[in-house]
Amino acid sequence: MVAEFAILESAGAARGAVSDFRSYGAAAENARGKQAVIRIESHRHRPQGGCSLDRKERRGFGGCRSSLLKRIALILAGGAGTRLRPLSSDDNPKQFLRIFDGQSLLQKTYARAERFAQSIYISTNEQYAAKCLEQLGRVNLLTEPARRNTGPAIAFCCFEIEQREGECVIAVLPSDHFIGDEDEFVRVIEHAFAFAGSNDHLVTIGIEPTEANTGYGYLQLDGEIAPGVIRLERFTEKPSRERAESFLRAGNYAWNAGIFVWRASVFRRTLQEQAPQIAAVTLKNYETMPSISIDYALMEKAPRVAAICGDFRWSDVGSFESLERVGVNVAALLKT
Repeated sequence: MVAEFAILESAGAARGAVSDFRSYGAAAENARGKQAVIRIESHRHRPQGGCSLDRKERRGFGGCRSSLLKRIALILAGGAGTRLRPLSSDDNPKQFLRIFDGQSLLQKTYARAERFAQSIYISTNEQYAAKCLEQLGRVNLLTEPARRNTGPAIAFCCFEIEQREGECVIAVLPSDHFIGDEDEFVRVIEHAFAFAGSNDHLVTIGIEPTEANTGYGYLQLDGEIAPGVIRLERFTEKPSRERAESFLRAGNYAWNAGIFVWRASVFRRTLQEQAPQIAAVTLKNYETMPSISIDYALMEKAPRVAAICGDFRWSDVGSFESLERVGVNVAALLKT
């Protein structure tokens, strides 16, 4: 399937490219009455520098040879952001709140992705498509026909990206996370691109835990398979306080950041093997797909999963307390 792209314009909003997976609501219908549907090429974002890994890190997984594959960022921007209510709402979830020096988490995520990705795609649902265009301007926007969690959404988008781009390496990035050290984040993602580009592993990004937090998933790590790359033994979703404390004491666990990097073909084949129902997702059957996360649908069952850990002052800012910790004056925001 090759998607068509329509150029949409709205009052006060920049133009944006919207992937026409199906009729894109009233706004798109109105726009199509005024403008022709055309095909456009994805934007080319030139990464700053090349492969930033040193020689030691390059040994064992092909080093910069994977730079021959195009680097894609897929930003997930369809979440409802219910944990920050009343600051957020159904119409204005967390990723769209302009609370970081006048920018939203979505805008900051997109700007980070421009540092390492040659093309960027935004995955959202029809409810938030206009907001994405308003905040980002002209973008490659993939709209879900219905909310079915990250399993079907990521599968559908990665298949579409592979159709358009061919073999490539895709970084899947949540749009609503805070990253304090962006240079370190870019280094970790470039490391993941280099490894995933030349190995048949799915890569997940881990965060060194600083506390026994029961609100995060955990990754059990089991031995280095390449410089800076660790075999993943097990995923554990949001453990009890007692288990989280035992993970911290064990020293071989990391927080699951929900950030993934993989080659398009490796993801497709692994999904077909481990989750054939999700791998069968199409436009026509999307609404019949089960609502399931990519962790449960694939990552917990996949035979070849590797972790690359980083310390880039990450937070999923899922509570008012976590917002305060990253410098947001929540009390002032709630008064406005």
